[in-house]
Formats: sequence, structure tokens, C-alpha cells
Amino acid sequence: KVLVVEDDPNLRALWGAVFERAGRDATLVETEAAARDALMTRAYDLVLLDLCLGARDGIGVATFATYLNPMCKVVVVTGTALYSRRELFAMAPAVSAVLRKPVDIEDLVAVCDHVAGGGMQPPERILSSGTADFRS
Repeated sequence: KVLVVEDDPNLRALWGAVFERAGRDATLVETEAAARDALMTRAYDLVLLDLCLGARDGIGVATFATYLNPMCKVVVVTGTALYSRRELFAMAPAVSAVLRKPVDIEDLVAVCDHVAGGGMQPPERILSSGTADFRS
């Protein structure tokens, strides 16, 4: 089960469709409050989280998700350069990986599969291109 937290309606719909096509049960929300509500009503295996949700910082969702379900993995997607990888991982120990926008859809799926334990290793191009950062 995947919770997609993204305030851009086009990205939210695209990512939801991609997860559904991959056979995942995806719930789509646009705000931090809606994410918290969803997390309180259902256990998720993965949260795909946009860091900037309008004027709000969504990083609290990551901590809340793993507080409710310690097995939940969080992948943060961000277009901002305000935070370095080290800062993002320090702000939320629950974050397993960070993707920088714009995100290639194949990279997104590969990173999420890898983080969620789908057995698939991220393609070498992801690791060498700097598209994603993983918690070490």
C-alpha cells in the first residue's frame, strides 16, 4: 500500500496511475492534514512525499508515518535546493531516499521498489546520475 502526498494535481494523478499499473494500492492526498488522516486510518508500506506542500513543509508526515507504523518506508521528492541530503536525512530519520525533481517516472518506480524491499536494485544510472540519494 502506497500513500502519495503531492500538492500538484497532475503529478499526484500521474504517480497514482503509475503505482496502480504496477499493481500497488495507491491512496492519493494533497495536504499534510490529509496525509495524517490517511495514516491514522490505514497502515502503509510506503509514503511518497513531496517535501513542499504549498506553504507547508511536509517532513512531519515522514516522522508521523513511521511513528504509526515503524515498518513504513518514506521516499521524499523535492524540487527545492534549500536542504542538502544530509540535512533532509537528519530532519527525518524515517526518510529512506530522496529524489530531486524533475523525476523520471522509471527512476521513481525503481527507487520506491528498492526502498520498499521489492528486491529490485536501483539502476546504475540512478546511482551515478545523482537523481536519488539513499540513507546509508
